[in-house]
Amino acid sequence: MGDEGQQEPPGTYTLVKESGEDSNSSHGHTGKGRVVYPNGDQFEGMFENGVRHGPGTYKYWEFGNPPNEQQEFEGTFKENLKTGMGVMKYQGGAFYHGHFLEGKRHGEGTFKYANGDIYSGMWEKGKKHGKGTYVYATTKYNIVGEWKDGEIVSGKWTLTNGAHYIGGFKKQKPFGDGVWKFPNNTTVEGAYSQQIVPIDDAEPTKSGEPATETKIFWKTAAVINAEE
Repeated sequence: MGDEGQQEPPGTYTLVKESGEDSNSSHGHTGKGRVVYPNGDQFEGMFENGVRHGPGTYKYWEFGNPPNEQQEFEGTFKENLKTGMGVMKYQGGAFYHGHFLEGKRHGEGTFKYANGDIYSGMWEKGKKHGKGTYVYATTKYNIVGEWKDGEIVSGKWTLTNGAHYIGGFKKQKPFGDGVWKFPNNTTVEGAYSQQIVPIDDAEPTKSGEPATETKIFWKTAAVINAEE
């Protein structure tokens, strides 16, 4: 069967074996095959005892559109799940190139997002976790540090003018003790706090709650060195 979580239009399961023989089931099949799943997904690659196992390419059908190559995985499968090194291509030009485990991004890998941002580093169970670098496409700012459950928790945030912040983070923004160093050798040291505030004139969320944003401000701060 195809990956779960997609709405399934009417369709039938079709397997074309390397011999050219057609089948409506992969049960017991070992070897190469091409499959069209009932939900429109397509797979071409290796099977072992009826399941995807070995190198192959999986193309994802998107509800409301015919099968296309905008979402595609090319790599290795183990018992139907992505494993080892592979490339996952998403709509809008986004892609992930790296390691998988049990169908999720796991290990070292690079993700280029549709907006051009790039994260390169470690992953765990589908989330950024461990040492990594995030580069913003628009500003060219970059954050190098330690990530946990998809968010940066500590590291170095460098701006294009050379100024940089070293310290803790929360919700992708400075939080807790940290130090800013600027191109003129001025250093500001202190502690950041965060506050969630409503966004004026913004549309409510789907749940009806007001839209919010996280503001950061110095809780304590001191200039500890400045060039004359």
